[in-house]
Amino acid sequence: MGRGTLRQYYACTISQLSVMVVGVAYCWFEPITIRLANDPDLGFSADDVSWLISIMEIGCLISPLVSGDLTNRIGRKYVILSIGPLCLVGWILVLFSKTMVSLVIVRILHGLATGVAFTITPIYTAEVAEPKLRGRLSGTFQTTWYMGTLYAFSIGPYFSYDVYTYICIPLPILFTIVWMMMPETPYYLLMSKREDEARKVLKYFRDGDDIEKELEDMQKAVKEEMAVEGSWKILFTDKTERKAFIIVQIVSITKFLTGMPVIVNYALDTFTRSETFLSAEVMSIILAVLLTLIAVISAFMSDWIGRKPLLLVSCFGCFVAHFLTGGYYYIHEKTTLEGGNYTWALYVGLVMYCFFSDIGLGPLLQTLQSEMFGASTRGVAGGITEGFAAFLCFVVLKLYTPVNEVFGVYMNFWFYSFTGLIGGLLLVWLMYETAGKTIGQMEDSPKKNVLA
Repeated sequence: MGRGTLRQYYACTISQLSVMVVGVAYCWFEPITIRLANDPDLGFSADDVSWLISIMEIGCLISPLVSGDLTNRIGRKYVILSIGPLCLVGWILVLFSKTMVSLVIVRILHGLATGVAFTITPIYTAEVAEPKLRGRLSGTFQTTWYMGTLYAFSIGPYFSYDVYTYICIPLPILFTIVWMMMPETPYYLLMSKREDEARKVLKYFRDGDDIEKELEDMQKAVKEEMAVEGSWKILFTDKTERKAFIIVQIVSITKFLTGMPVIVNYALDTFTRSETFLSAEVMSIILAVLLTLIAVISAFMSDWIGRKPLLLVSCFGCFVAHFLTGGYYYIHEKTTLEGGNYTWALYVGLVMYCFFSDIGLGPLLQTLQSEMFGASTRGVAGGITEGFAAFLCFVVLKLYTPVNEVFGVYMNFWFYSFTGLIGGLLLVWLMYETAGKTIGQMEDSPKKNVLA
């Protein structure tokens, strides 16, 4: 492995440490939800906790729309740099105030940071990595996300509120310090007409000195893509861009409406409703460990197997997994059968979901949104996608508790199962392969000039 390849791994890994930082911020509430609801000094009701979990999506909705535009104005590096300070301010506020209002502000700040990480970090990775490494390096996004989840799940149940917060504070500080030393992407430098800097950065990330052909191809692609006026409209008026946009939204809908946000935010609540020989806290940690380990393995699969096969297997696998889990909860909640005899369905469904969500729907949304669009639409398309994803997450998180109270946990899981089935059937029809192809348009089609 050459020095340039190692630098690609290093820079992309550091960029995706931002995802671990926001992963902790996104999931830190989950291990203490029951504690908050039961603490008479805080006085939070179950509905208050539900709002505190879901309100984070307001920040996730706003920041992608802003950061998608900012990334073309000030660069990928400096937008990603904002993640550390946003998370740090949130953690400091957690220490100084524990009122409903202050925690709402904290959740929104952390939501803003999460939206930036999900929108811009995949763009940085895609624009730095070679095509043969792009899927592998983008796949580490999911690994670092679940590392953040595991960090929160492993610490939260066993430390006091303040100590838990103190343990979380060093993460954004460390990321900010290290990230300041990373270079900007060559694509953005070419967009800013800084050709000499782009050549220097590209040479830094490639093995060998012969980078002129790749730089020339980048210049040509950037020039063609940046010549398009009103680039956001291209997402809806150009046939190829529109198809890419529809595919990415289908993957987004399927990913989040198969319950991924609920699984990591309501793990304790879900497991306390089951009959397992392990505590809910231990089950939550096992869930996070499984998700993290499988994410590590899956990071190497998309370039080898291809995006489309993995997405289809992932969708239909989640369909079966959630059907089994919902079946267990239906027996446990709605029948007179002994639920303990069917806990195997819960365990099998849990392991299947960890595996199938991790190999496709989990990591590939960010990969697709960073490689299916051109330089002029990549930031805007990512912003719209992540904003829409935040709305989906808010809906699925807020509906979890009411659906449990009216129908039971089983209904949530059967809805997630149905979503996986429908998403898979749509992708069989629409999805095309992108693995190993050059960044930008994955299907040859001339862009239209659209007046702003």
